[in-house]
Amino acid sequence: MAECRECKSFFVSEDSPEKGDCIQRVVDPRQAYYRSVPVNADKSASQCLNFIKK
Repeated sequence: MAECRECKSFFVSEDSPEKGDCIQRVVDPRQAYYRSVPVNADKSASQCLNFIKK
């Protein structure tokens, strides 16, 4: 079972190694931006559509 910590989009928080942010680039018709979602490192990534193995 894959975990968020194994994804290329996961970046560890400076405060706690058990937490981090899932950062993804989003492109819409007018602009491109980055979306950041706080996640736990051990969260299951089996339901994530954007999971990319490191």
